[in-house]
Amino acid sequence: MAGIALLVGSHSTRAGESVFAWTYTTDLQPKGTWEFEQWVTPRFNKEAGSYSVFDFREEVEYGVSDNFQLSLYLNHHYVYANKDFPAEDPANPGHRLPGAYVTGGEDVHAGHNPDTPFNSYHFESVSAEAIYRIWSPYEDPLGLAVYFEPAIGDQETELEAKLLFQKNWLDDRLIWALNLNYELEFEKNDAGSFDRDGMAEWFSGLTWRFAANWFAGLEFWNHYEFADATEPEHAAFFVGPTLHYGAKRWWATVGFLRQLPIGVAISQDNQQFAYYHGYIYGDEHEEWYVRLKIGFNF
Repeated sequence: MAGIALLVGSHSTRAGESVFAWTYTTDLQPKGTWEFEQWVTPRFNKEAGSYSVFDFREEVEYGVSDNFQLSLYLNHHYVYANKDFPAEDPANPGHRLPGAYVTGGEDVHAGHNPDTPFNSYHFESVSAEAIYRIWSPYEDPLGLAVYFEPAIGDQETELEAKLLFQKNWLDDRLIWALNLNYELEFEKNDAGSFDRDGMAEWFSGLTWRFAANWFAGLEFWNHYEFADATEPEHAAFFVGPTLHYGAKRWWATVGFLRQLPIGVAISQDNQQFAYYHGYIYGDEHEEWYVRLKIGFNF
């Protein structure tokens, strides 16, 4: 038993590893080191029809100092959609037509024929990321870091800020993290101008090192959307497991999130076209999210 305990306790997370699929910790790249990460995030299932998206991200991280990290990454996706979005009642604009669906969703190009399937790859944006750690969970009672990320693309520009918290217990075998996020999004509309949206959300995760190099845990996501960054539209909730493996020069994390049937549609538009039996669909969310992250240190 002593040997097993030694084996389980012999490895803690290495700097820069992502032990969660969605939730950030305050662990950063050490000064002068690099890391490459590949993200793949399938998300699928709407209220009806077929809808699936594969989001891809390639990221390079660099440790400017032990407490400051810079990153650059590319964002792109592939989407397939067919008859997944509630149709509008032509006799009653702003309301859905019962039992009728068209092809739509946030990743479907404007101007697409809603009576036909949509199938496309799109390069979205280039993003930069800066994280500064104020307190370390290994030296202070609580880890704290601030995060800022601008993203520029052909259809939208985003500005995102986060507060990152982390707490470790039991010789770093048990890790808890919390992220408080706010994002401003400027998206090009059919007229060529930009619509402004706001998003406030929080992620939290708890994970346990159950064997050498292995962590297993649970993550929770609560997302709020605001039209014009001020008018509440909806709140959606997600939960699911996460699994992490860390080797000497590489690591991998996979996570699953399922939307819970406790969503709240606040705006009239979301009540008509996004809310369905407690879920938020429409052009807002999917039922299932899966994420695989693989990192290589060099």
